[in-house]
Amino acid sequence: MKKIFLTLLLLITTTEYLYSQTLNVDFKWMLKHRCSKSSPELKVENIPKGTVELRVTMSSHRRPDNNAYHGGGNLKNEAGFPSSFTIVEGALQTYNGPCPQEIHAYYGSDYEFFVIAVDKQNNEVGKGSKKKTWGTKDVKE
Repeated sequence: MKKIFLTLLLLITTTEYLYSQTLNVDFKWMLKHRCSKSSPELKVENIPKGTVELRVTMSSHRRPDNNAYHGGGNLKNEAGFPSSFTIVEGALQTYNGPCPQEIHAYYGSDYEFFVIAVDKQNNEVGKGSKKKTWGTKDVKE
C-alpha cells in the first residue's frame, strides 16, 4: 500500500511537466503591421507558474514554403512570468510582418502566432497559438 501511495504521489508531482498547459494568446492587426519589422502587441494568459521564457514565432498559412516562417523572438524573465503577460509592440527581435501581394493584401491571408512557455529546466510547460487574417478589407486602423 505504501508503494502505491508513493507511486501516485510521484505521478501527481511530475505530471505537470509531462503535459503542457494551454496558453491563451491574442493580438490585433493594424495597417501599420503590413511589411513591418515591428510585431503587434501580444496578450498571453494562463502562463504556468515557473515559466521563465516565452518563445514566440509567427507563420503564414498562405504559403507552406520557405516564406511561411515570419520570425519571432524569445523573452526571458528569470524571476518568472505572471499568469497574464502583455508582450509589447515591437518586442520580437526577428519578426517580419505580413507582406502579401496586393490582391492578397485586400482579401487577406492567415497568420498564426505560436507561444511556448519554458521553465528553468528548459521544459515546455505551456503552449498556445492564435490565427487571424491580415487583409486591408478587414484591418481598418
